[in-house]
Amino acid sequence: MVFGLILTMVTEPESVAIGLFGLSLVGTLAAVFTGWGWSELPRTAPVVADIRATDAGPALVLPVTRPSSTGSLLGCIAFAVVLLGAGFWQFIASLNDDWSTGAAFFFLTSLPALFALLLGFATYHPRKTLGNVGIVLTPKGIAIDYGKGPTSVAWPDVTAVGAQSRKEGLRFGSATNVISLVTGDADTGYRTIDIVHTDLETDPTRVYHLFVFYVRNPGMRAELGSELGLDRFRRAGYVGEQPTPATL
Repeated sequence: MVFGLILTMVTEPESVAIGLFGLSLVGTLAAVFTGWGWSELPRTAPVVADIRATDAGPALVLPVTRPSSTGSLLGCIAFAVVLLGAGFWQFIASLNDDWSTGAAFFFLTSLPALFALLLGFATYHPRKTLGNVGIVLTPKGIAIDYGKGPTSVAWPDVTAVGAQSRKEGLRFGSATNVISLVTGDADTGYRTIDIVHTDLETDPTRVYHLFVFYVRNPGMRAELGSELGLDRFRRAGYVGEQPTPATL
């Protein structure tokens, strides 16, 4: 298809604008499907964690993704440039013939180009800094912040930890894997806090076992925020420990 468009542009100069427009659409679709395919490839999860000073004292911090819309902004700009270039090319080519047709074509292509630019800049947001996001674990509780404010829960309120894989409506590709923190009981009602695997920048399997370990071993939560807790996460030392009572 691409070679056909290029051949048409070479053999029929008056079709250059239409050819450029077609190439921009094909290029956009190719970029979308390439990005989707790349996101579906299996990857080895890194093991990343750190200790951070918080208002509640030192905490073990698990990094989360810090998405930005820079890529979509650049895509919108590229799409607008291609449209404006095609329209301007057609306008220049029509100056020796019927310039009104070229002007009309330039006007029609400038409208979606302007919309693409407005959409790109209106939805742009920079990448959050590491100091403002993450899953923060202290001896007293958990705070999960993706950049829009934390979701906090105390350790004693977590009654179960689950893992599930679910399909998101019409979403194509693999299912969504999540870690679920369950709070409440049958009398007060259950509440679930889901942590999507793709929102983590560290090994999600290790994160799951971390939550299970500290829910079952309340006496070990005192090490969160210390080198002991950090070392346990790095070596995945969550198997073979006996439950210990909580310290008051």
